[in-house]
Amino acid sequence: MKPIRLRTALIALVVVSGSAITGVGLGKFIAGVAMAGDDAVTLEGAHNAQSGFAAEVAAASGLRRLELDPRTLPKHEVGLGQVKAMAGVTQLPMFNYSVNAAGDLGGGTYTGTIMGRSPFDRGKTTTNIPTQIVPLIITINDGITSVTYDPTIPEPCVTPGSHTSQEVITGSPIFTNNTWISNGVNVGNTQYIDAFQRAQFWSKVGGSNYHLMMQPTVLPAQHLTFGIGGTSGPGANYNTAALFGGCGFMGVVQVGDIDNAVFNLMTGPLAGQINPGTFPLFMTKSIVYTGSGTDIFSNCCILGYHSAFPSGSNLQVYSPFCVDTTGIFGPGYTSVIAHEIAEAVNDPTVFNFTPPWGHIGQQPGCQNNLEVGDPLTGTNIFVAGSNGLTYAVQEMAYFSWFFGGPSLGTGGKYSNNGTLGGYAIQCPPGGTH
Repeated sequence: MKPIRLRTALIALVVVSGSAITGVGLGKFIAGVAMAGDDAVTLEGAHNAQSGFAAEVAAASGLRRLELDPRTLPKHEVGLGQVKAMAGVTQLPMFNYSVNAAGDLGGGTYTGTIMGRSPFDRGKTTTNIPTQIVPLIITINDGITSVTYDPTIPEPCVTPGSHTSQEVITGSPIFTNNTWISNGVNVGNTQYIDAFQRAQFWSKVGGSNYHLMMQPTVLPAQHLTFGIGGTSGPGANYNTAALFGGCGFMGVVQVGDIDNAVFNLMTGPLAGQINPGTFPLFMTKSIVYTGSGTDIFSNCCILGYHSAFPSGSNLQVYSPFCVDTTGIFGPGYTSVIAHEIAEAVNDPTVFNFTPPWGHIGQQPGCQNNLEVGDPLTGTNIFVAGSNGLTYAVQEMAYFSWFFGGPSLGTGGKYSNNGTLGGYAIQCPPGGTH
């Protein structure tokens, strides 16, 4: 297998600051790991193997993966008491950028914030992101069935071997090392998100020790209840084997309810461990979210999202995500978490605006923020793990794709596995060169 490669090129970009931020974007906002081995991951020709399966399921059931725009979520902010308690907390390292968009994208200057250290500064070093995996044990009683979705116990739908959903994630390429070839360039033996960051800024970081490493720890599992007698909101269970030929049950809850629940965990029982200097990931097993109601055939299905809220003068970034062990959204387990972490890294404030793009990937209309996963949702790279599982990690669009001009990334391409050979076309009409 081969690594991921980025293309070396130039873009009109001015670095505002490479230092850690304090309160960037808040004004707008308020208004135990198993090694995956050293096999190189071959990207060319390795993606989209699940597309036929996903299309078949969608055609039969009407299900599709929906993306949540986190800007539409109710705004949260921690209370004064907790802000005082976290007075000594250091914000996750982030850098500010300013970039001039290409003329055919409307021109103009765009500014924003990305997690990590600036690839445009000298002294390129490794940045570690304290990443907290929080298993959510969720019981849903819908009056017909009562099902507990527990990511901490062995999962019969995950084969071969005996794995918990938690082990599936900690042993995945998100947190273990593989050698990645991106567009013909070896970008290193590392984690997938780091490989993508190196790939998209390769002209600035190639040959250097620039890395963005997720440092995972698993926090104690948290229990939530939905449905009849539940304390977190309504919920429903669906037998995917009977309905879609899947494996086991799929739970459905409303996205506003899961967001309120994880916010209450972050500011309640987990407040002593989670703070703006950490990046918590809330893991559910086979639980998806709807915009409203609990009908899997209506307003469904959101499999994950990333968001943030003000915490004093800092920003708390977080992301709930689903590990789909039913198989109804395709194989590979980690396309959702790859998508959400990459987007949280590149758009942590959720207000990194871009020229409007769209009519590509999961976006049927127009969108205007730096969501690197959305243009290629469903386009996956498959990786063999040393634990016997095969993982899917989603291909991502480069920074340069959104703003135009020559690519900063590997191979002169605009995504890390070469699907995007040119940059975005302004929306409408959208699409890509």
